[in-house]
Amino acid sequence: MTNRTSDNVRKSRCCQADYDGPDNGFRRDMLKYLAFAIPIANLSVSGKLSAAQNRPERLPPQPGDRLTYFSKSKRGQIIKLSDLAELDKQQLILPYDAQNNIVRDGSRYNQVLLQKLPESKLSNDTKALSASGVVAYSAICTHAGCPVTGWMTDEENYMCPCHQSVFNPKDSGVVVSGPAPRNLPALPLKVENDEIVVAGNFNSWIGFGKPPR
Repeated sequence: MTNRTSDNVRKSRCCQADYDGPDNGFRRDMLKYLAFAIPIANLSVSGKLSAAQNRPERLPPQPGDRLTYFSKSKRGQIIKLSDLAELDKQQLILPYDAQNNIVRDGSRYNQVLLQKLPESKLSNDTKALSASGVVAYSAICTHAGCPVTGWMTDEENYMCPCHQSVFNPKDSGVVVSGPAPRNLPALPLKVENDEIVVAGNFNSWIGFGKPPR
């Protein structure tokens, strides 16, 4: 049985590269348009993605940021040193650009654990990044990305409720037990006029799995 559709396509001059009939100008114009439009569309999409990623509320904690509560009822209220009691359970908090009134809540990777610990119990490396005994760590577990919200009162350690990874906040957030492959990243702090201030960038990349390129 003859495939008439295939034969017709093969015989049709307008489908051949060397065809110079009345459609040819339209085809050339269309190809030129597509050659121009597709890269522009790609640039537009990538530009929008880049702009979204660079929105101030999505940026990671910036030096000079204050800290505010994760709870929406208290979000925007600056956390002060005098608000914290030693060895209270770690709080889930967010970085806050107080000058521009921007809470950096656009990414869950900006969630931070904050706690006041006895300075005498802190390792030297931990003390160097702390402020008056206050430590801050990424809340994102390095195993599978769950928030590390558990507090082991007797051991004074953090525990991830998903797979029970345990971290020591007194010693650089080191892994004590469980499947987590690395420490919780620490955030350097300082105190200005009783306000807790971000003093630098996290000392390691945030998240789980392979490091970002």
